Amino acid sequence: MINQASRFGRFSFVVILVAAFLGRAPSVRAADVSPSDQLQFQQKNAQAQMGELQERMFRLAELTKESEPDDASRLLMAVSRAREQLIIEQMLESLNLLATKDFSRASDEQAQVIVKLEELKKLLTSGAADLQMLMAKLRALNENITKLDNATKEEKRQQEATKKQDNLQKTNPADPKALGSMQKDQQQNRKTTDNIAQAVKGLGGQATTAAQSLGNASQNMTMAEGALGNGKPGDGSMSQVQAIAGMQQARQQLAAERDKIMMELEKMVRKQVVANLTEMLERQKSVRGGTELAVENMNQQPRETLVKIKQLGASETAIVRIADQTIQLIEDTKFSVALPPALKRVQQKMAVIAATLDASKADSGLILQEIAVERDLQGLLDTFKELSKAKVVSGNCNCKGDKNKLEAELKVIRMMQMRVNDDTVAVDDERAAAKQIVANLPADINPMLKDKILGVRDGQKDVRDAMDAIHQQMTAPDEPAADGAGAQPANQDKAQNQEKPQ
Repeated sequence: MINQASRFGRFSFVVILVAAFLGRAPSVRAADVSPSDQLQFQQKNAQAQMGELQERMFRLAELTKESEPDDASRLLMAVSRAREQLIIEQMLESLNLLATKDFSRASDEQAQVIVKLEELKKLLTSGAADLQMLMAKLRALNENITKLDNATKEEKRQQEATKKQDNLQKTNPADPKALGSMQKDQQQNRKTTDNIAQAVKGLGGQATTAAQSLGNASQNMTMAEGALGNGKPGDGSMSQVQAIAGMQQARQQLAAERDKIMMELEKMVRKQVVANLTEMLERQKSVRGGTELAVENMNQQPRETLVKIKQLGASETAIVRIADQTIQLIEDTKFSVALPPALKRVQQKMAVIAATLDASKADSGLILQEIAVERDLQGLLDTFKELSKAKVVSGNCNCKGDKNKLEAELKVIRMMQMRVNDDTVAVDDERAAAKQIVANLPADINPMLKDKILGVRDGQKDVRDAMDAIHQQMTAPDEPAADGAGAQPANQDKAQNQEKPQ
């Protein structure tokens, strides 16, 4: 029944898209209602349906959060995304523009809303939500591992202090004030440990087992509190040693679960990156085809052509948005060092194309820019298509120990360097041409040329920084096995080998 309700929520979303934006929303048919009034009614109706949809998704998530936590999380993410992107507010803006008969701007606003709704639909119906949930779980694991490391370090400090106090009491009277302070410190660290156990209990897998280990550690801390309260620091020290062992065991269990999540995440990110690059390339080809057609028809149908060119600007902006989401995904998961700066460079070119189209401008030069973007997207896609077929060899999103990942990174860096070289040659030719016009080119050269030179400099810096980051990954020493204070080794196989003797 719950699954049917969840499917109904998603189906309602599709219905709203079709009804509100493909012209099938209910309309007033009275003869005395003007077309403008009908448009306003339809826009207001779509806005109301969107508000109802957000409320329905929220209620459905609340109803299913216990029995269907994944579906509930997906629905809540959709509600959050809709609110962040101000979809309802943008619908209201369209309504206001329709009321003032500013149909051109209203059409632009509606086009942007449709793009956002398509993205929202994708979040509900594709694996994008599963990817985000996995990332949320990874963030929770990392956050609680860090907290556990600090709590373990504090427990070790307290155990040393308790042991020292026990040695002092062998030759001196007990110090109630010191013991009372130690008891309070132990109580506070127990509460911290209990909070960590509660936080990881619902993460599943070995995280649930880790919560049980932390529960045992908490019990030993309670025994230590009692021993300190009774003036027996020796007994308290032994209980604290057992608590530390439980915390270390929990840390290893959490780290194992984290590695498992990272392995799953690596596979999903590879697929998602390829899917996004494929979508961007297909859309870019479509925009380029539209631009070519517009340039051909500019003289025959100038007014209609200008409108179509502006619409292409909205389509190009959608590609820029996909690029931004892809970059954010890669940076959040640390999937690649070289891909974010490479994709940002392509995104900048797409933003220039979008701005040109928004200004209803199109010529052969713009088509060449679009072809260059297609070439770069195709190069990135080919590289990461090969990587997506390769086996994931570690739970870490870097290239150390992964030959396929290293090869992909170096291919991207090579492509970046080639583009920087192309830009360098182009800028140098432009500078040489300026010299021919002006015999002695002054220090304060043409501002536009100067900006291009600085852009090439920034591009070269991106290449250098990416190469340096890969070098650091390759030369970084493996960290020791987790003992409650250190991080998990970069190479999972080595980590497991180091843990076996223990």
